[in-house]
Amino acid sequence: MATLKTGKPCLRAKRSVRQSPEDMLAAEEQAFRRKQAQLLRRYKGQFVAFYHGRVVGHGTDDEELALRMFEKFGDAPFYIAKVSKEPTVYELPSPEVVC
Repeated sequence: MATLKTGKPCLRAKRSVRQSPEDMLAAEEQAFRRKQAQLLRRYKGQFVAFYHGRVVGHGTDDEELALRMFEKFGDAPFYIAKVSKEPTVYELPSPEVVC
């Protein structure tokens, strides 16, 4: 183990393993789900943004929140979801193949 000039042990930081953007986004979603009860008490009906497992923004307009997060974090993966008891389900038309 390395030591500092003071003779105290120097703990080296572990190398972080690079995660894919998809894995990072999945981790943010898991953090959102874990904190659902707390979020309902504080942000019910609002959108929240998660980055590194923490709430970094909230608001009633998801597009405005996303713009703020892009300004703050650039293209780093962050997660935005609406805080509600029932999950939001979006129905999108399936893409059709034109022959």
